[in-house]
Amino acid sequence: MARYVQDIRGSVNRDIDCQFALNLGMLIGDYVSCKRVLIGRDAHTPSQLIKRAIGTGLMAAGVDVIDFGVATVPVIHHHMKSFDTHLMINVSRSPLRADEINIKLLSNHEIPLEQRPTLYAEYEELGKLMYVDNYLESYVRSVLQLIAPSVSEREFMVVLGCDEGSPHNVEGEILNQLGCQTINITFRGSLFGKNFPIANPSSIAMISDVVKAVGADMGVILDNDRDTIFFIDERGQLLRDQTVLSIFAGHYLSRGDGPVVSSVVASKSLERVSRGRLIRTSVNNVLNEVHTNNAVFGGDEPGMYIFPEFQCCYDATFALLKMLEIITEENRTLHDLASEIGKYSRVEFSVECPNEFKDTVIERLLEQFQESDPELIDGIRVEDRVGVILIRPSRFEPVLRVYIESESPEETQKRSRDMIDLIKKEMSDLYGE
Repeated sequence: MARYVQDIRGSVNRDIDCQFALNLGMLIGDYVSCKRVLIGRDAHTPSQLIKRAIGTGLMAAGVDVIDFGVATVPVIHHHMKSFDTHLMINVSRSPLRADEINIKLLSNHEIPLEQRPTLYAEYEELGKLMYVDNYLESYVRSVLQLIAPSVSEREFMVVLGCDEGSPHNVEGEILNQLGCQTINITFRGSLFGKNFPIANPSSIAMISDVVKAVGADMGVILDNDRDTIFFIDERGQLLRDQTVLSIFAGHYLSRGDGPVVSSVVASKSLERVSRGRLIRTSVNNVLNEVHTNNAVFGGDEPGMYIFPEFQCCYDATFALLKMLEIITEENRTLHDLASEIGKYSRVEFSVECPNEFKDTVIERLLEQFQESDPELIDGIRVEDRVGVILIRPSRFEPVLRVYIESESPEETQKRSRDMIDLIKKEMSDLYGE
């Protein structure tokens, strides 16, 4: 069972080219104890290029490659046990930038990715390549066994929004078997070609307009990996990630003791729903904590949800179907479910900070919050009677992520201005040294 997720992102043929991918495959193959790795990709040409190079490196290191071709992360992960492996790799276009590739590793242990000498396997020990077909049937069957049959009685209408490089529409196939109607929208061409991330104002507005026009029960936007999903209710309103987390957490905690797991980014609304059964951890450790603590549910921003009753990975497809089940069981609309979740004024923004300065700036900021008993799981998190302030370094970009939450929009805006001024002052002092 996979417990760790590691992401490698960069521009195609600049940060990540064929030589990089080949070396990465050899590095991974030389390190892992398993001699079989599952690999897949989305439908974009650069993903095919990089996936093949990674697979070649794995084979050169003596590892067998099980190639799923164009497939999603949840579908590939579902087959890890049957192929007796603890590592899978997926390659896709980044949902954040059109020219970026995203290499995702899911394993039962963290793989050190620093440069180190690797050895080519001897001729008779080279890895083999095998292609997998008809892999959707097992995933679909397993999902349907866990979704209440009563969902089919509602005859839901769902609007599905996906990027043009998206793999097979497994969601449409499952929804069809559940007696649902679907409207599929593919984001492509001049309107969306340069408008990233995937869940941008234009794509949200398009799904929202269609939902309202046809009277659909729900709209969703899915990334190519199918580990991220954004929900739009029947009124065409985009639900906050923290609201969706709270809906799922409340559902599972009403049926068991928990716990649930999320990152330090977790809102006070999720804390209220969990009533002391929430485990906060670092952004890159949510999946492992779900597994370690036998959690009933886990998730994080942006739109990433884990359902251990099915499998321990981020699964947007299962999230979609589970939400339909909750709507059916509660006999309420998605808007009604969201309205019951306590809402706080919340602002999220980024401040540019060179990678080499991140740790120093965090240390300087920590001195400003020492009297507030800060939590240091991932960056600096301070909670007081007014609300929450979180400052954490981005894993992928030269920025600091800042999250401000309070009960008053005025207080949230004031604290946001204060934090921007404070961070810029620390940055200015640092540059002046």
